[in-house]
Amino acid sequence: MIYAQNVQSFVILKQESATNGATLTSVQVDTLGYDYCKITLVGTTSNNATNKPATLRVTESDDTVLTNFAAVTALVGGGTGGFTIPNSPTATTTAPYAVFNIDTRYRKRYLTLEVSPVTTQTFMALAQLSRAGQVPSGTAATSENAAVIVYG
Repeated sequence: MIYAQNVQSFVILKQESATNGATLTSVQVDTLGYDYCKITLVGTTSNNATNKPATLRVTESDDTVLTNFAAVTALVGGGTGGFTIPNSPTATTTAPYAVFNIDTRYRKRYLTLEVSPVTTQTFMALAQLSRAGQVPSGTAATSENAAVIVYG
């Protein structure tokens, strides 16, 4: 059986709409056993390019208690030591809005993504864990967290 480089993919934020001031928080990503996590955020267009999210960040914790999650400095949009939040697209695009590449060897076990739009927008996020310490066991579908795996 061929595995795609031991990659686990998870939808961590289903297509969800939020209005001005609301914060969308993804499900927690358990990175145990993986050295790398890529989080891809996709959003709908905005009516104005300057309507970029007020909050865009990755948080981490050693446990699953929501109040224990803290922002990862380098992964905070608009924060000191973080990155500049890009303008929202105003025309249809197939490009992701943001991609977070995270070396999990130096992070706490659980990660979440938070995004707060300043206008009504819909977002979706996918996390991909890779560089596993052990090859996943079980059937291809369960080891890759999918209903079906297709090889071509």
